[in-house]
Amino acid sequence: MLSLRWTTRIISEIDDNGPIPRGAAQATFPDIPEDNLQHGMRSLRHRGLLQVRENRGDDSPLELTQAGQDLGDVYEALSRWARKHHYPAPQTGFVTRVESTLVLLRDRHTVSLLSALSSTPYGFKARRALDAGLISAGPDGRYALTAAGGELRQALAVLTNWAAEHPQVVMAAASRRPGRPTTEIHRVAGHVLPQIHAGSGHSPRTAR
Repeated sequence: MLSLRWTTRIISEIDDNGPIPRGAAQATFPDIPEDNLQHGMRSLRHRGLLQVRENRGDDSPLELTQAGQDLGDVYEALSRWARKHHYPAPQTGFVTRVESTLVLLRDRHTVSLLSALSSTPYGFKARRALDAGLISAGPDGRYALTAAGGELRQALAVLTNWAAEHPQVVMAAASRRPGRPTTEIHRVAGHVLPQIHAGSGHSPRTAR
């Protein structure tokens, strides 16, 4: 849901600078092709992260919903982790750091390892976490969280808390992509709204 292209770019811009008139959207995001921008805006509205504030006699501005505003803390936590651990590279911008970390957390095995690492060998399931330096392998083939892994678990907790605070947004997005909940984020949101689950078919700040 959050790692779809342009999501971080659009939300961060509005979060930093406030609502933008719909007629000024292209001028605000000149680096995004118009068709892609319009699609991105519609997707953000459908996902409950962006809304239109209707104004009389004025160009109704696009603004963040409460769920969209609260993503600011999530973005800061993910970016802070990526900057400290040079992920995905030493010199990257805010949006790249956030999006790269979100892509890393799309791997359900990685999220499971961060949430509850056991002493059992994981084999291929641990590959992405191992490559990212989140875990290390001992001589017996068992894994342990590294400092980077422990700190990413803290950032993941910020994201999980956001999911718990906005379960309707999370589970509505999950229902559009049928399948069983695969991450702690879905489980947390599902516990808050047990009547809605993936596959149900229901559609319902600091300086950087």
